[in-house]
Amino acid sequence: MSALGQWLRRRLAPDRPPFDDLQPTVEWQVNGLCNYDCTYCIQSRKHRVGMPDEERVARIIEGFAALPGVWEIKMSGGEPFAFHGLMKWVIPGLVERTAHRISILTNLSAPLPVLERFCALTGERLGITSASLHLEHVEPDDFIAKAAAYRDLRARHNPHSSFVVNSVLVPGRLEAQAAIKALVEAEGLRYFPQLMKIKGGVYPYDDRDVARIEALTGGNHDPNAVNRAPSYQGLHCEAGAWYFVVDQTGQAWSCRTGKRFSDADADASLGNLTDGTFARRLKGGPCPWPICPCTVPANRGVVRLPGPRPGVDDGL
Repeated sequence: MSALGQWLRRRLAPDRPPFDDLQPTVEWQVNGLCNYDCTYCIQSRKHRVGMPDEERVARIIEGFAALPGVWEIKMSGGEPFAFHGLMKWVIPGLVERTAHRISILTNLSAPLPVLERFCALTGERLGITSASLHLEHVEPDDFIAKAAAYRDLRARHNPHSSFVVNSVLVPGRLEAQAAIKALVEAEGLRYFPQLMKIKGGVYPYDDRDVARIEALTGGNHDPNAVNRAPSYQGLHCEAGAWYFVVDQTGQAWSCRTGKRFSDADADASLGNLTDGTFARRLKGGPCPWPICPCTVPANRGVVRLPGPRPGVDDGL
């Protein structure tokens, strides 16, 4: 698209969502680095590297500040707390220069003093914390104790925020998940299971694991209760207009699947927030993809599901 076309697209972009129950949302991969190396991670090792500098962070936040209204900036990585700039540049910048809500996906490995500072800085702006329980790296009892301590920090600094513990349903290891769910819920925390994704979509579980998944989830397909990475192909979706994903360089795409397949579909790219090429779509349209790997679009009203919409307090 020409520079004139980009300028016109930005000028003509709507300033409010077309649906009252739509929460505009950005998913921001603030850095690539992760301090864990899970065997089931969908991100390949070559992409789990890199951190932006202060200037690039500032430019990305400047782009967020220009968005109309109040959005949710949901941060992930890598592991965002493994990035030294998270507490130095990212959180202060979002709080001081935008009006947006702040959410985060973390493995909860950061020390409690760091987590407390995060809670104190975000204050009433903190929305959702999604804590990923990775059994390859932590002991369940230790993780649950830390999650409970983080809950106490939120009660002090962010009483209106929400918290969920999510866990990947790794094939062949599902017997442990029933015990994990019991531990999480016994502590009064919310358990959010998610099916394992691979490059081709969802992992093809065998019949035994499928039965265990159905027992664990009670057969629930509500995206507010479990991430099954379904297909919404053909349903109206506002991705690219009122939802988009951004990586650590400032490059933006309409959605996670659009990012993965952007080499085959140039329309999935929205430009870059740091160089003046970023432009949201003017409106949504039918979802073109066979998989929606995260629950944010469904739970924020971005993809228009038939029937009553679930709540926005999602797990991933």
